[in-house]
Amino acid sequence: MLANITQSVPLVPLQLDGTGLGIVGYLVIALILVLIIGKITYVVPTLIIVPVIGALVAGFGPEELGEFVSSGLGGIVEITAMFAFAVWYFAIMRDRGLFDPLVRRVVHIVLDRPALLTFGTVVLAVATHLDGAGATTFLITIPALLPLYMALEADTKILAALTALSAGTMNMVPWGGVTVRAIGSVDAATVSNVYNPLIPAQIAGFVAIFLIAYYFSRRIDTNIDISESEREQLVTEALAGDDSDIRTDGGVEIDTGVNWRWYFNVLVTVAIIALLMLDVTSPAIVFMTGLVIALVVNVRDYEAQKNILEAYSPDVMTYVGILLAAGVLLGVLNESGMITEMAGILVSIMPEWMGSYMAGVVGLIAMPASLVFSPDAYYFGVLPVLAETAQAYGIPEVAVVRASLIGQMTVGFPLSPLTGATYLLIGLADVDLGEHIKFTFLWAWAVSLVMLAVAVLTGAIPLF
Repeated sequence: MLANITQSVPLVPLQLDGTGLGIVGYLVIALILVLIIGKITYVVPTLIIVPVIGALVAGFGPEELGEFVSSGLGGIVEITAMFAFAVWYFAIMRDRGLFDPLVRRVVHIVLDRPALLTFGTVVLAVATHLDGAGATTFLITIPALLPLYMALEADTKILAALTALSAGTMNMVPWGGVTVRAIGSVDAATVSNVYNPLIPAQIAGFVAIFLIAYYFSRRIDTNIDISESEREQLVTEALAGDDSDIRTDGGVEIDTGVNWRWYFNVLVTVAIIALLMLDVTSPAIVFMTGLVIALVVNVRDYEAQKNILEAYSPDVMTYVGILLAAGVLLGVLNESGMITEMAGILVSIMPEWMGSYMAGVVGLIAMPASLVFSPDAYYFGVLPVLAETAQAYGIPEVAVVRASLIGQMTVGFPLSPLTGATYLLIGLADVDLGEHIKFTFLWAWAVSLVMLAVAVLTGAIPLF
């Protein structure tokens, strides 16, 4: 009899399904948000261990868990490769002086015509954010223009605000950190179906920022009196303390002047961006090929090539680790069925009218939400659930991804107290965080709403 009872008792836990599986999914997301937002554990271990525990609690065995993770990693590999090689590519371009002529030109123009100070701020911030790295943008733009703002006795909060708005809007580029996260968090999302439809909205965002810059320019006294030596010092500071065309990198002298290599680098960079927009081939192979060309033309020495790739490996590996860890989370949520059940629960409690306008609602609240959620918490915790729920109402998943990019950690990323780049920005500009948020918030939301309106008009974001 005891044997019969033993045989009737399952040796493994019963697998949850339906509402129970959805509840486990929400508990996984809630725990991830608590651990990341509360800075209890770093994002990489959090995105790995929490979904693993969730899957085991839901009754899935090690073999099934392995299949979930393999599937999740397979879906994240391409976007991870694109990001890694994009970071290396733009690091080489920056070190080889791709942005130097623009920096010199902007500073000289502003010195000659101080009324263009705010416009120069936008141009410089947008151009230097081509690599998608906020730290680079702030380290070039703020030190270059802060002395001019101080000479004109202009409010440095304007400098911080315009730099933040410009970098945030430019951050929508496919290799930008937030776009990489967004595309990686939803299976249906690709560079072409997420970014390309948003190009008109991004252009409208830039127009709005220039109008804001014009408004601020009217508030600045344009009388400036500096000597020629002070003028040259400002240009030197704008180029990170080195105004010469010859620099030394790893013991090798590098000519960063406007020569044939500079023109070649510009052409290659334009070609890369064009190929990404035209969706001719995989974004990963575009940047892989671009990196090879950049190394062969600009860094011919074996040791120099090795050194420059190793120098930027920490930046590469940080995001590679995050994206691969996100693959574990997304694999578990998708392949176990948790995400579907979570969406079912949300649909059951959401008012019908809200579900029908879900993409538009996400676009409206995306920018303010950036003050509450860190990029990792939002894109890997919240966005997948919203995207799956949208499908239940007949709204494409990618529409919710686009709506999120309109404000969540694009315009909002240099404003959020949950991102490290914000503290670098306000530290360089010597602006208090509270004052920065108070001064910039409404302008950032206005830019976000302009972009949302254009995205709706062009069909990138359906209202229902």
